[in-house]
Amino acid sequence: MRLALEIIRQAGARTLLGESPCWDPVTHDVWWVDIEGKRLLFLDRSSGRIDSWDLPEHPGFVVLLASGRPALGLERGIFAFDPETGGLARLVSFDRPGQRFNDAAVDGSGRLWASTMALDAEADTGAIHLVTPDLMLQMIVKNLRIPNGLAADLKRDRLFYSDSHPGVRRVWIRRIAGKPASGGDAAAYVDGDQLGGRPDGAALDTHGNYWIAAADGARLGVFDPDGRLATVLPMPFASPSKPAFGGADGRSIAITSKAIGEEGGYLALADLPADMPAGIVQPFWVPHA
Repeated sequence: MRLALEIIRQAGARTLLGESPCWDPVTHDVWWVDIEGKRLLFLDRSSGRIDSWDLPEHPGFVVLLASGRPALGLERGIFAFDPETGGLARLVSFDRPGQRFNDAAVDGSGRLWASTMALDAEADTGAIHLVTPDLMLQMIVKNLRIPNGLAADLKRDRLFYSDSHPGVRRVWIRRIAGKPASGGDAAAYVDGDQLGGRPDGAALDTHGNYWIAAADGARLGVFDPDGRLATVLPMPFASPSKPAFGGADGRSIAITSKAIGEEGGYLALADLPADMPAGIVQPFWVPHA
């Protein structure tokens, strides 16, 4: 099976390392970041206009607040961003030199799960955090290298996360009901051999299937709730980085990628085939949830 992808090639749209596509649940426009290029990008779906803003630090992710404004995970914290002025207002502090935020996911109750990692992607100082109602970081998982693949399934009481480092290449799940505790048991879900690449960013569909980008594998893997590979979706670039569902009914998908030579680095959009379940559109982050 293949997706009929539209590659967004407007001037200024190519990234060095595109990540964290984020659909506005109301307008159906798309935001994403360029980690290596230190930029935030925006696609106005109705006009096709691309906007971009330079950032002072490496961004890892973008999520949306209820106001429709983006919130960015940078090196020194999570910041609300004002597109009109380019101003940043810190919401969550993170003071660990040599580290930055990486992946993130908003669950169905509006809580934000976010990962942090070393800038050199080598030290095992990576971690998964839950942002608490008082805007502090509660560490849930530690000792990761490139923490990725975040997706929260409240219906099935599970948090998915991965480590994309070439020496790890694995996805786990853990329970998140109530007040998640640090540490605790995690169960192996998928490894890189099953996926055919390094497990990068991910999203969930309404059937509980886990869609994950295979960096260096030129594909998305779709795994059922039991970890069985259900579908492989080939990509026209070597390193897709993250899928995200959007549109009025969750039947559209956006996929970011890394630029390698003349390929990749562009945002790709598609409508889902009729025989595939709709995706879950990431909700707004409610900071005090």
